[in-house]
Amino acid sequence: MSIPRTPRRLAERRRAARHRRAVGYWGVLLAMLVSLWIGTTVAPPAWLHAPALFGHLASVIVGLGAAVLLEMSGLLWMLRRAGLDDLRRVERTVSGLAWLGIVGLLGTGAFLQPDLGQPLTAIKMIAVLVAAMNGVGMTRLTDELARLPSGVRFAALPRKLQAWCVWSAVVSQSAWWTAVLIGMLNTASR
Repeated sequence: MSIPRTPRRLAERRRAARHRRAVGYWGVLLAMLVSLWIGTTVAPPAWLHAPALFGHLASVIVGLGAAVLLEMSGLLWMLRRAGLDDLRRVERTVSGLAWLGIVGLLGTGAFLQPDLGQPLTAIKMIAVLVAAMNGVGMTRLTDELARLPSGVRFAALPRKLQAWCVWSAVVSQSAWWTAVLIGMLNTASR
């Protein structure tokens, strides 16, 4: 038996979701700061470079792959080639993989000794931070989409919600691809 959603319960659920997002934002920022601190103060042994680089590349593959799959599912929904339920199913499946990618990037990147004096490296770090922060912010978008009927079409959404969906996808892809391209350039130049 389901409990009816009263305005008060809905307000409590939204407040709890805001609190979880705030914790998520702070967690991402703290993880980035710890990763940068380790990367600039700890000199890892030479034998650790290859496994850290492998883990870093694997994290890129997992995280970017999850982001591309999710945004592609959103695009298919937007083009009426898939339903909202399909998008929801993909989101539930790949969101954990995207976070695994972010955590892996921060964890392994700390042992690759990033040179923060290089502008491209700083831009890459910002891109990873933006991807992670956008991931936290997308939890609110996911909650909004969860309240919609399963058969709703993208074109039937309010313009503000449509813009939010598109903006989140653009930010995600821009951040991930920026990090990938700069990482490739940095690795190739060593």
